[in-house]
Order: sequence, then C-alpha cells, then structure tokens
Amino acid sequence: MSWQFLILVSVILYSISVLLQRVILKENESQPIAYSMFFQLLVGIVIGITGSLFADMSLPSNLTPLFWNLLLMTFLYAFANVFIFKSLKLTEASKFTIVFATRAFFTVFASSLLLKEFLTGSQFLGALLIFSGVVLINLKSSKFSLDKGSLFALLGALAFGLANTNDRYLLKSFNIYPYITLAFIAPFFLMTVIYPKELKHLKLFLGKTVLKKVLLLSVIYAFSAISFFAALQISNNSSRVASANLTSVIITVILSALFLKERESLSKKIAGAVLSFIGLLLLA
Repeated sequence: MSWQFLILVSVILYSISVLLQRVILKENESQPIAYSMFFQLLVGIVIGITGSLFADMSLPSNLTPLFWNLLLMTFLYAFANVFIFKSLKLTEASKFTIVFATRAFFTVFASSLLLKEFLTGSQFLGALLIFSGVVLINLKSSKFSLDKGSLFALLGALAFGLANTNDRYLLKSFNIYPYITLAFIAPFFLMTVIYPKELKHLKLFLGKTVLKKVLLLSVIYAFSAISFFAALQISNNSSRVASANLTSVIITVILSALFLKERESLSKKIAGAVLSFIGLLLLA
C-alpha cells in the first residue's frame, strides 16, 4: 500500500470527522468540554485496540526523563481539544478549518525557539499567507472581526501547534501507536480532575442516537490519525506526506458547503482556504 493512498485516506477521513463534530456540537444540549473528554477517551481506546492487534505497544523502559514532556503533552492536548470543540459549537466547520490551519505556524515558530529549527524566507511567507487567510475569512465589511468561535479555534491551534513540537521530541523515544494512544487517553484523565462536574454530562452522549454518531466519529478520527502516521512510516520524505495532508483545509471547506450548507461568504472561504493551503505548503 503506497503512502499516497494512505495520506488520501487520512485527509478524507479527517475532513469528514470535522463535519461530524460540527453536526454533533451544534445541537443545543451538547456540552463541548464533556464531549471533548468522551471523544478523546473513545479515540484512544480505538487506537489502543488497533495497535494491540497490529503493532508494537511497548513503552520506553524508563519514562522518568520524559516526565515533564509527557505532562506538557497531556495539558496541551487536553486544552487544545476543549478549545476545538468550543469553537465547533459556535462557528462553521469551514471557517474553523481555515483559522485552525494556523497551528502549522505555531509549530514552526515553537520549533525554531525550542529545537533550533529556524524559519526560512519561504516559511515566513507561508506564515503571512496563513494569517492572511484567517483575516480574510473574518473580515466583515471593511473591519476585521475575530468572533468568539474563531478565537477558540486560534487558541486550539496555538495549543495544538505547541503540542506537535513536543511530540517530535517524545517520538524519538516512543513507538507510534502507544504514544498516540497515550496522547488521547491521558488528557481525558486530566480533564476529569480539572472539570469533575463535567462527568455528569457524559450521559448526554450515551443515548442511542448520539452514541452512534460519537462512536462513528471516534473510529473515523482514529483511522485518520493511524493512516497519517502509517504514511509517514512508508514514505522516505516526511515533508511530502505532511504537505499532502494539508489538502484537508480545502476539502473541508468544499464538503461543508455541499453537506452542511455553509455557503455564506463562500467565495471568501474558498479564497481563505487557498491562501492558508499555500501558506501551509511553504511552512512544511
């Protein structure tokens, strides 16, 4: 199986998962924090089961030197998912996707500071294009307006981007499957400590109709992540894989217009998606 096929599967599944999240979260009774907790636990379980069946799930023999990075990973992914789900409850999936694309800039910026991987001229241009896309999609009349949903998406992108930089360090010591499993399940337990009252809302997702949607979403998202990392393992050029994965920005905007009828300011969304996609390619 080629890496091109695997990345195509990953992109399509990720784009579908964003639409499904929007469908679930726009319902009035849905609780973003409780949902993020439930979602992370389910995805972690799916990936853990898959890894147990098909891959090596052994952990590093000594986790002590990695303690602070693992703690940082847990906090960043916990709050990244809270911000993501709060955003998707308040804003359109297409708009969220474009603003959330800024995570690539935060990853490169953090890598420059912490891993001494400095930005090149083309990467600076890419960062400018990404933010141009964000400004364009949030431009109302002649004024820039960053609404609450977009602000949550931006905060989610910041947390996610920093987490990805931390991932690169930790993955030098971890196998892929146990690491991804831990990255989903550990934040769930942290959130139960920070937001214990949210546990009572988990029953909202145990109803037959909602549970089916969340289970479907969890499986789709899990296999999107697995496909992406499998493509990285097969390909001899990780930049090509990462760049190809960025097509989800445009695909999500198109699917949102087709299936969720999110067609308000469609031309600006498409233009913003294209700008962000080009910027992401330059950052890769």
